[in-house]
Amino acid sequence: MAPVIESHTDVLIIGAGPSGLAAAYWMARCGVNARIVDKRATKVFRGHADGLRAGTLELFDSMGFQHRVLHEGVEITEFCFWARDEKGTLKRTKQVRSESLDNAPYRMHGLSQGRIERYILDAIKDSSNLMVERGVVAESLEYDASLEKNHDEYPITVKLRTLTEEELSAASTDGGSRSLSRDNVAPDDVEDLTPERKHEPGTIEIVKAKYLISCDGGRSWTRKQLDIPFTGSTTEHIWGVLDVIPITNFPDVRRAATVASEFGTLLVIPRERQLVRFYVPLTEVDVSGRFDRSSITLSMMREKVQQMLKPFQFDFKVCDWWTTYQIGQRIAQNFTKGRIYLAGDAVHNHSPKVGLGMNISFQDGFNIGWKVALVAKGVAHASILDTYELERRPLAEMLVDFDRRWSPLFLKQQDGSPPPDAEARFEAMREVLNSVEPFAEGLLSHYGDSPLVHKNGQDIAKILSPGERLISAKVRNQADGTTRWTTGVFQSDGRFRILLLAGDIRTEEQKRRVLTFSEYLASTHSVLRQFSRKPAKLHATIDVVTIHSAPVEDVQLFDFPEALRPFDDDNGWEYDKIWGDEKCHWDMQCDGKVYEKWGVDRLKGAVVALRPDQYIGWIGGLEDTKGLSEYFEGIFRTPKQRALL
Repeated sequence: MAPVIESHTDVLIIGAGPSGLAAAYWMARCGVNARIVDKRATKVFRGHADGLRAGTLELFDSMGFQHRVLHEGVEITEFCFWARDEKGTLKRTKQVRSESLDNAPYRMHGLSQGRIERYILDAIKDSSNLMVERGVVAESLEYDASLEKNHDEYPITVKLRTLTEEELSAASTDGGSRSLSRDNVAPDDVEDLTPERKHEPGTIEIVKAKYLISCDGGRSWTRKQLDIPFTGSTTEHIWGVLDVIPITNFPDVRRAATVASEFGTLLVIPRERQLVRFYVPLTEVDVSGRFDRSSITLSMMREKVQQMLKPFQFDFKVCDWWTTYQIGQRIAQNFTKGRIYLAGDAVHNHSPKVGLGMNISFQDGFNIGWKVALVAKGVAHASILDTYELERRPLAEMLVDFDRRWSPLFLKQQDGSPPPDAEARFEAMREVLNSVEPFAEGLLSHYGDSPLVHKNGQDIAKILSPGERLISAKVRNQADGTTRWTTGVFQSDGRFRILLLAGDIRTEEQKRRVLTFSEYLASTHSVLRQFSRKPAKLHATIDVVTIHSAPVEDVQLFDFPEALRPFDDDNGWEYDKIWGDEKCHWDMQCDGKVYEKWGVDRLKGAVVALRPDQYIGWIGGLEDTKGLSEYFEGIFRTPKQRALL
């Protein structure tokens, strides 16, 4: 008889895809008692999602591993459109690049989901002993609503079972022409081919949890247990996805490209290790029946690509991964139920051709992760958890709407009419892309007014907006003169930040204003002292970073008040807290125009409250310490309030 174990955890995470790992990252960084389980035998090694947008890469910078993406991934800078002319000759009709990201730190990259999982797993390992428990399935879920208001209680009960070896084998099926082995996975992935199990096969565990974050995919078991409707539609169109090393003379195989034909439109995406992904229109089925995936073979997909690329040659010997899917767009009616939160594909489905699935899913987990972590630690008011669905649902709706407009552009004409000419097809695609680009790149989110977002300050920082990410810019360190993107300055470590835009402190008036604000920070009634988890370290809950507008050579680090440059008896001064907005001649991206990009007066400056995810929560002047205090009072518990928990 299988053993039965009982245990308690503050946070249980089901599913170790991008959204689940993003949530687990916050548990690790914030030191939360948490568990993360996944029914799959191993992590993803190949295939699945592969497109990374600018906003996601900025978050990776704040997590400390974006350099690994830049090293392994393929930057996608151009998009080419191919179509047949009136003579039937396949030609490149347009070659375009987006100029909207010219001043941004990063552009879109192609890199497999498996590598992204590797980076996040390593970041988790760097911060804690939290590990993904593989081959574990949830079998029952109970929720005691009577305990919901008391955050010291465990209203969630989940029965977990460790899968048998036979069940693990079934859960480990992986498309492709090669089996997984240490010879064809990355060296740092080898040990994950056979991860250790926490319990012996068949073990039953009854877990009591305070919070549950479920990221268990489009067929979400948790969503079904909660009886949450998943509304939308499925089309009759079947697509194939191929990750291959192509043998071809097609000129743009290493550029992102579309190839239009009478059979539909082929999408080509370059990837790492000479791989290229092909999205292939295949066939149509009766939507009233269930699609039989076994009816599609790898040979059929090869032949379809060959047909669509003629007269260019196409073949491959190495297929890293392949699959088929049926287009559908769905959104869950609710993202939350009590203290249970759904994220990623569990709450939104769409076709993979929009290149946003991994990005939106990761950002879902990132959003709910830090909120649950701070509430579980007793640091923040539970009311901030209500902002999760308010912030993420509108983006899921935008994602599905984008897919409904984008996917039909890849299909062949259904009414027998001739396909649109190349120019008309290009204009239709460009119109859709231009209309969604800031959202698609993760640079525009439309978060509304809430305890975490106070819609104010537009007259002080005319281009910054509470509820949006801080616009990335490059600044110069006051102590050593090096340059860094603000996405890396504001690390994702669980802390809120007060960003002091100190203006030009060479003038006596501005120097007095900065000194007065610093005296507030050091005072007994400041938000730093009021909400610090560690009395000896005022910046443990809310960090302070200064960016001034004077030339770095004209001021010194010690011209700034001590409250802006914390000191530690063992490690000395923190040199990464004061930065200058100055042009750097050896780094053209550090152009000395940060204040202008943010719409802030270079003399008077401003104060910005940043959330742990680099979204702007509040904007005010240096004198508005009352407004700053009120913002943080709506978020944090005082030590006395925490002691009463």
